[in-house]
Amino acid sequence: MNPTIKPARPSARQAAFQSDYRSKIAADYSGVRHGSIILAIGAIVVAVCIWRIHGPVRPLEWLIVPIVIIAWNLMEWYVHVNFLHKPGNNAVTRALYQRHTLTHHQFFTHDDARLANSRDLNIVFFPTFALPGIVVLTAIPAVIAGFVVSANAGWLVMTTVVGMYLLFEAMHLCAHLPDNATVRRIPLVNTMRRHHIAHHNPQWMMTHNMNFTLPLADWMFGTSDLKRGLIGTVFNGMSEKHVKPTPRRLREDATPEHSR
Repeated sequence: MNPTIKPARPSARQAAFQSDYRSKIAADYSGVRHGSIILAIGAIVVAVCIWRIHGPVRPLEWLIVPIVIIAWNLMEWYVHVNFLHKPGNNAVTRALYQRHTLTHHQFFTHDDARLANSRDLNIVFFPTFALPGIVVLTAIPAVIAGFVVSANAGWLVMTTVVGMYLLFEAMHLCAHLPDNATVRRIPLVNTMRRHHIAHHNPQWMMTHNMNFTLPLADWMFGTSDLKRGLIGTVFNGMSEKHVKPTPRRLREDATPEHSR
């Protein structure tokens, strides 16, 4: 059996935390509705953007897509490292740290990273207002691309960013689904599932495996737990063959200060 994806055996501390968190979820919460709202918002924005694109799209305009994908990958890495795992000095960054490091990482560990039921999606999906907020922020580079390159380029910026956000939510969901043959076999999905569950190991979580969509920035900045080249890292799947040695003792910064 793959050592990263172990049988779910939550510790007594984790089980107590999960029980407490679940007791505070609103009685009328629906994880399916939560995910459907995110998907609906994303689908509407993408549909409107595609409708506004007028062909034929030039090669220079298509070039926007890979540029935005790489920029998103770098940004998700940066935000994860500097905001989700550091408390920061303002209410927003402290809230992100509380939600992610002190809640999500206490609810899910590498010993038990699986959803028990759809109500656990409350701690997997970002709040529904996150995507509209990203759309508003993305309007700035989209407008700039629209003026500098073309209107099509601006719409492609927005389409790609929203598509990457939906991919982020989908990959994160797949990482926390109960273990099954499907998530183990789909290329890239299996890579990111192992990648993310390894990130939930307290010995790695503050320093390694910060990407959610593809491990590009982790490979680039040396924060992947794998010792492989780019292609091997991206298509690693569930293999543990190239995992770097785990530190023998927890680093001082590997355990969140507020959880000690």
